[in-house]
Amino acid sequence: MIITIKLRGTLTKYFDGQKEKTIEVPDNCTAEEALRSVGIDWKMIPSFGFVAINGKRVMIYDKLHPGDELKAYSKISGG
Repeated sequence: MIITIKLRGTLTKYFDGQKEKTIEVPDNCTAEEALRSVGIDWKMIPSFGFVAINGKRVMIYDKLHPGDELKAYSKISGG
């Protein structure tokens, strides 16, 4: 199935500065599996925040569907 992955904040460096990629992933793929397929291991990124599917914040283990838009956000810090 085809999905779009969009990275936000400091995570865009994992797409060489690009903000999104459209990729093909297996049916019943999770958000975590989709990110891993493009080389992003969220557990190894200290600044990783959360994911959203089609604008709704979800768990990393939630399943994707054809045409979904997966967004990954970095943690926000300020001071």
